[in-house]
Amino acid sequence: MRYDDRLKTALNGPLPEGGAAASQWRQVVDLLAQEPEYITAGDVEAGLARLSDLHDRVQEADRVAAVEALNGRLRSTRLLAYLCADSDPICDAAIDAADLTDGQWRDIIPYLSLQGRNRLQARADLGPKAQDALNRHAPARIDLPLILVSANDDVPETTDNASYEDPETAPETVTENDRPEPGVLEISQISSLVSKIEDYKRYRETQMSKPEIRGDAFETVDAINFETDDSGTVIWAEGPPQGAIVGVTIAEPAFDDGPGPDAYGAAAFRQRMPFENARMRLCGAPIIVGDWRMTAVPYFGEETGRFRGYRGIMKRPNAAEDAAHDSLDVERREQLQQLIHELRTPLNAIIGFSEIIEQQLFGPASSEYRKLSGNITEEARRLLTGFEDLDIAAKIDAGQIESLSGLTEPEWLIARLEQRLESLTESRSVDLQINVKQPVMPFAHETESIERIFARLLSAAIIGCETGEQLTADLYTQFEASPTNHFRMTRPSLIRGISEEKLLDPSYGIDGDVQDAPLLGLGFSLRLVRNLAKSANGLLSISDDMIVLTMPAAAYSEMADRETEFE
Repeated sequence: MRYDDRLKTALNGPLPEGGAAASQWRQVVDLLAQEPEYITAGDVEAGLARLSDLHDRVQEADRVAAVEALNGRLRSTRLLAYLCADSDPICDAAIDAADLTDGQWRDIIPYLSLQGRNRLQARADLGPKAQDALNRHAPARIDLPLILVSANDDVPETTDNASYEDPETAPETVTENDRPEPGVLEISQISSLVSKIEDYKRYRETQMSKPEIRGDAFETVDAINFETDDSGTVIWAEGPPQGAIVGVTIAEPAFDDGPGPDAYGAAAFRQRMPFENARMRLCGAPIIVGDWRMTAVPYFGEETGRFRGYRGIMKRPNAAEDAAHDSLDVERREQLQQLIHELRTPLNAIIGFSEIIEQQLFGPASSEYRKLSGNITEEARRLLTGFEDLDIAAKIDAGQIESLSGLTEPEWLIARLEQRLESLTESRSVDLQINVKQPVMPFAHETESIERIFARLLSAAIIGCETGEQLTADLYTQFEASPTNHFRMTRPSLIRGISEEKLLDPSYGIDGDVQDAPLLGLGFSLRLVRNLAKSANGLLSISDDMIVLTMPAAAYSEMADRETEFE
């Protein structure tokens, strides 16, 4: 196996300036042009993205010289399409330096600029496939009308803005019978013809200067339908040119400034779970470069049932989604996390000293002091829980939370929840009944993530109950290609009749002074549960009378692997 990291080495570090920028532009073009086997599609995208970033820092003369230096070594169709979207001198140099097969020319011609196709017509080494594609994608031609006048005719006036975009309004061509005898034209008529020719030349120059390429820097798309293979590599796309997106993977999260999904999307792929609005970054061709939102579902072979890949759609984020990624929000998120960290330290100290008084570790204390310290401990823990919720929400928004793979036994989870929620159910006099319908498979995530999600969901549900209310839930496994565990719970009485949109509004809270209510509001807690579930490839849905939490369950193969590890 041959390994060469020259391209990655060239792309490391910040964007250079001045002569260093021109040197890097030449180096990246030279590495991409030869399209060696060891350069992956992701490397090509990163290289093209770097060329776009360097474009305004490198003078046109330097770019032309770099392309001309290729001299028959330009074998990358994607680089050729990119260069043809540049100025005419660079486009001409790229066409002259290209060394493609007949089939490659046929495939790339539809994506070349008008200037590129015009330049290509001058090459004498094109094969039949390329010639056919060139003829089918030839630019529309508007021939110069033949203007023949006699000495007695009025010469039509010309203007600088004359154009012949509409053939119906162009001057008509005279017939053979109307041709004047030789020698009829005078100097004035010749001048008129010269003016018409100049007008036509200006029109042609205007047309050729228009960007008419597909899939390059001057066009964008807002949606991409795609399909991947079982490794997560895109093998088909509709929207941009195939070469711009085919080869991108959705299986590995984006690293640094490279392409790829967020942790949520990559984790969903590993679990073969559907996902919605995962963040996806695309690089390379300007038509696709940028951030996207990706929704996709896995598909399986009809005969074998084997996983075949994903089918889905990528869409440009709206303004509200884009706002979450600007530098201001990043700075605010970091400031919030720093503030939470600074508040935790004194709060933990308060909890520690209150427990010392309550437990009389430094000597006897009156019952009033012990009761007061107990209340302080309880309120401090409530504040600490609120800070933790804020910290988790900020991390989810930043894509910093990724559920680790593992197994969580349902029996352990139920016992742990009963222990953790005992004081809350007693204070609210709520009868919590969880019915486990066997067989139930283990959850396909480590215990901390699963406990966090269920504990926050049940805490919010208990707060939404009337005093003395019974809260029932069923836990069962739905067996399919990718098994899932379903937790179906009745809607608490205090939140019945409220729409899901309002219920998940972070500002929503239960009217009145409800004891033990979440510090940040019930709506914030439920929204946090939904986002936590989503980060673990799960789903929280709320109907008129039910709240349903769906989480990935372990398959039999994962159970067998874990048993083997234990043995």
